[in-house]
Amino acid sequence: MDLISLIVALIVVGLILGLINAYLPMEPRIKQILNGVVIISVVLWLLNAFGLLAVLPKALVSVTVVLIVVGLLLSLVNTYIPMDSRIKQILNVIVIIAVILWLLSVFGIISGLPKVRLGNF
Repeated sequence: MDLISLIVALIVVGLILGLINAYLPMEPRIKQILNGVVIISVVLWLLNAFGLLAVLPKALVSVTVVLIVVGLLLSLVNTYIPMDSRIKQILNVIVIIAVILWLLSVFGIISGLPKVRLGNF
């Protein structure tokens, strides 16, 4: 992809995101999440376009994306689903323990856990 195409694509993404932020009525927290997802997507796209993403191990990129998605989902559940604070706390602890166990399993530190495949794992 040539430099002009990259610049035009970035301008189009910026304009669309600016229009969405200015004219679509949304709660500020949702706008922040949307902006964060778009920025992360653009950074990953640029890294891929310049060939820098190929240098990073695919497993590392997959683990990072899974952690971002799990964090966003947990944040959305904590913010927008009404439930008792004690239940939210228990849910957070369960998700954090599950993610830690999954990470330990992915990196081969512990074994014997049932295989849970996310992405290329």
